Amino acid sequence: MKPNSINLAKAGFVSALFFILLNVFLVIPNLAKAAGKIPDQAIASSPKSIFDSVLRLPQPQRINFAVRIYKAKCRKITAAAAMHNLDGLNSLALQLNDKSLQCSVFWLRADYYSVNKSFNALSLNLYQQAIDFAKNNSLPVETAISVHKMGMFFSTFKHIAAAYPYLLDAQEMFRNIGFNNVPGISTYLNDLAVFYYNIGDYYNAKIQLTEALKYKTYTKRDEISMINSIGLIYRTYRLYDRAITYFNKSLQLAKLGRDSAWIGIAQGNIGSVYLMQNKFNQALPDIRMDYVESLKYNEQANAVIALLRIVRINIHFNKLHLAERQLDTARRLMINQPDVLNQWIDYYDLMAASYEHAGKLTDALKYRKLFETAKDSLSNRNNIEDFERMGLRRLMDMHLAQVNQLKTDERIGYVKRNAVITVLILLGVIFVLVYNRRLLQQKKDKELLLAEKRVLDEKLKNSISELTLYTESIRQQNELIAKFRGRVKNLQDDKEYADITEKLMAVSLMTDKNWDEFRQLFSKVHPRFFLDLRKSFPQISETDLKLLTLMKLQLNNREMASMLSVTVDGIKKAKQRLRKKMALPGGIEEFIARM
Repeated sequence: MKPNSINLAKAGFVSALFFILLNVFLVIPNLAKAAGKIPDQAIASSPKSIFDSVLRLPQPQRINFAVRIYKAKCRKITAAAAMHNLDGLNSLALQLNDKSLQCSVFWLRADYYSVNKSFNALSLNLYQQAIDFAKNNSLPVETAISVHKMGMFFSTFKHIAAAYPYLLDAQEMFRNIGFNNVPGISTYLNDLAVFYYNIGDYYNAKIQLTEALKYKTYTKRDEISMINSIGLIYRTYRLYDRAITYFNKSLQLAKLGRDSAWIGIAQGNIGSVYLMQNKFNQALPDIRMDYVESLKYNEQANAVIALLRIVRINIHFNKLHLAERQLDTARRLMINQPDVLNQWIDYYDLMAASYEHAGKLTDALKYRKLFETAKDSLSNRNNIEDFERMGLRRLMDMHLAQVNQLKTDERIGYVKRNAVITVLILLGVIFVLVYNRRLLQQKKDKELLLAEKRVLDEKLKNSISELTLYTESIRQQNELIAKFRGRVKNLQDDKEYADITEKLMAVSLMTDKNWDEFRQLFSKVHPRFFLDLRKSFPQISETDLKLLTLMKLQLNNREMASMLSVTVDGIKKAKQRLRKKMALPGGIEEFIARM
């Protein structure tokens, strides 16, 4: 499983908690409103009804407690009600003179619009306000957290180039403060690890995960997730023994916490390693557990991955009927699922393998073709992503060089101004790179098509010219022979001249050799002519083919008669006979012209 999908395993726990909180905080007020017609604004009118507990907590605990209340009660209500409640939290922060809590209000407002409006200018503005507020009030930890949250906002919505400078700057700020002095530092390091993992930088991802595990995590699940992610990295590098070690660590922690979701994930990952090593008997129980738990928590994408692995094992053991049923289940799970191209590739491959084992080679070939097509699509997509990663890497290097220069100069004011400019430049460069790449690809494709068309047109033109010249040469030679025949007939009627006349009258330029050469040239211009004739009229002879070919060239009866060494009447009769043989309703010349 990928790190960005690991947190999905938390859905069951979060959903259950969210449901309970909804019952406590939303359902009961809604019943009261239904009975007494209480307006929505009245429910959210008093900030203390939501955040008054913050007043009784020590300063280090306030932000986390406020965040939990916000997630339970504010994220999914109307914007007006949510902002009204957060205004109340801001008032409490002012009352307590708690600048850190006041800064967190900006984070929560930005988060609300992020959750409900996706990528938006309001969240960007609020995160920037948080950065400015923290700097103006000399809050180094809150400044670093605000910068980190801005980077994660960009990263969440795939604005990778814009995210990187913020995340890098935030990590540098955390390091200058001291990781030990930053509450929840393991979470921020893990965020950066997931960012690196998603762009394929597994080396830096492992460094961040290893560092994150040195510090206390908010929950045991966070620790399990980080250990599991290191196992995934080792699995990617095919270091299977190390991968198994980390997967087993995450499994033991999950068992200690009786976390069934993570037990399933860890066992599925262990099974995947065994499968990669062709240890099918060891792999099956673990992968089956992963499949069951994925279905339990409605993780259909992970369920498909696990089920396809089970299918591969069943095909290996020649359990083809079971594999076919499981493949049908996998297909139904994948329908309407986004971004499952890898799973479709595995599905087509396994369908082909199943049919090959069953001896159904036609069906196997069908799915093998689908497999190759899907694999080509994935390869093209990966090529594009690799190109973009190269551009991103160059931009990362540029940013690092700029940051190092700024650190040397110690020009704090310039850092702020340059960070904004750098982000805009990075976005612009990425846009230009992607746009130019697409234009270049389109231009190359168009040029390639035009070049291919020119080559084909030139070949066809040359073939037509060769056929025309060849036909004209035969026609001229036939005319010359016809003239000699006429002159020979006028000679004296003795035995020598009679022999010459008999031999010359029998001369035909459409010999077998000439016919083969002629046919080759003709096929270049009309490649399907002979094939279509043989397919539609298998009863016609080679002599019939010669006549039909000359008709296709629109030669008149006299020219055909000359080339075939027959009389004009013979050509006419041959046409009539051929029309009957082919059972044509209309004229044979019109039929051949249309072919």
